[in-house]
Amino acid sequence: MTRFLIFAAMAPPLGFVVAFWVMLQVANWLAGGPTSFDVAQIMMLPTIYLVGLIPALLAAWFDHTLARRQASYRIARTALFGYAISYLPLTVAFWMGLPLGLDVLLLGLIGAVPSAVCSWLAAEGQAADFFRHHDRIRSAGRV
Repeated sequence: MTRFLIFAAMAPPLGFVVAFWVMLQVANWLAGGPTSFDVAQIMMLPTIYLVGLIPALLAAWFDHTLARRQASYRIARTALFGYAISYLPLTVAFWMGLPLGLDVLLLGLIGAVPSAVCSWLAAEGQAADFFRHHDRIRSAGRV
């Protein structure tokens, strides 16, 4: 259950950061245009959750299945699945026949990076160690 919560809570905002605050800025820089970094883009987060929640939960399910089977390279496989599943919201554009170039292949990074990070956070022991460490700090009176 923790795995699904991690993916649901963190994957859509991480995808947003990768898309708007990394990839878009690099694309603008390569095109010679001004950066379009704006904190007001955070207002798009509710829409980002609507678009990214189902792919994030599908990636969580895939990661959960790999973890139960104790598959090797689980984080890499989940990242590849996240890469593929990030095209789910674009299926309507593909279906309508919109002209898309090879640069659309970079859009998979919007799903791959958050899937890898969430898979790493949900790994056995890592999330529990984080919360245990936070509880130790709180009990020591440092928070």
